[in-house]
Amino acid sequence: DEAEDGSVFLMLRTWGWCFFGVGSLKGVKMASRIGGRLFGSLARSRGLSSSIGQSRNLNVGVLGCGRIGQVHLETLCYNVPEANPVMVMDAFESAAKSAVEKYGVEKYTLSDEELISSKDVDAVWICTPSQFHADQIKMAASHGKHIFCEKPIATDLKGTLEAVEFAKSKGVKLMTAFQRRFDPNFMKIKSAVVGGEGERNKQKHTELIISFS
Repeated sequence: DEAEDGSVFLMLRTWGWCFFGVGSLKGVKMASRIGGRLFGSLARSRGLSSSIGQSRNLNVGVLGCGRIGQVHLETLCYNVPEANPVMVMDAFESAAKSAVEKYGVEKYTLSDEELISSKDVDAVWICTPSQFHADQIKMAASHGKHIFCEKPIATDLKGTLEAVEFAKSKGVKLMTAFQRRFDPNFMKIKSAVVGGEGERNKQKHTELIISFS
């Protein structure tokens, strides 16, 4: 759940759940749009936008150009007016080059540190393999960059808590792509649960949520 002080957005999911299909991808794109607009408003209010892409509010660097990285790139490029992807990174140069050509991004690199430390990047989208997430979150937070991270934050609870607390200590926003929060069916269920229908209906809807998982 969201932290009470609003300094860190933590949307954890149970480790091991995997969601695929059209509904899930729509949720991923929705999560990415919300992250882009949230961080864009922060950049605008704090004057953080870099010299590149002045027509947009937030210059974004995307780590990882695989399947999920491209889902987020497409969303940021075509559905988030506040976001301006300026750099991508992938360990495989062919993947990074392909993303640059496909989405019209200006630069690519093979180094996560080069992207994160770039003065042209205001916020970082982490779409790399799971084992790199925690370290990349800490690196981005150390450079004062807001972070949107694909699930999971880390591969264990200890690493997750450490990454969240580190981001909080650096005063940056951290959001994870828990896309089911933005799935229309799940949103309807949540609305029914919190709509004051009584304990019996709450139990019924809770059972329904469990059946979906």
